[in-house]
Amino acid sequence: MSPFPYALPRLLNNLIAAGVWPGPDGPSMAAQQLAPRVSREHSRMFAEDETLICLERPPFRTIADAVRQAGSQGDFWQRFGALHQIAPDQALIIGDFGMGSDSPIVLHFRENAADPPILRLRWGTRGERNAWIQGAPNFDAFARLIGLVT
Repeated sequence: MSPFPYALPRLLNNLIAAGVWPGPDGPSMAAQQLAPRVSREHSRMFAEDETLICLERPPFRTIADAVRQAGSQGDFWQRFGALHQIAPDQALIIGDFGMGSDSPIVLHFRENAADPPILRLRWGTRGERNAWIQGAPNFDAFARLIGLVT
């Protein structure tokens, strides 16, 4: 994993420290399938076409890391990841919509390194015209949308 040059949002660090967001030893993404930390209703508030959000445990990896880790299967990202729309080395994966969704939720530091927006990969029909769309203007808004803070 590449060293990440940007600071995480303060609220994300606070949620990890408080045990609200999974820490390094917290529930895995697979465990969150059965016991989600984000309600179905709050998941839909963030992404109307989704019903589950799973929160990634730190240390977080970038989309570029995911592409490298995929190795010979990295063509998935080339075909479906709409990589031309983001800066993969500046897109930190903080969650997704559950097993098999292949739709990461990222902090995207390219436009605003101090207060990055939250993007999600939305799939088009049959994997065509997939696009990164903004789900929240920053992490604080995202945390409110998904019910982690009031």
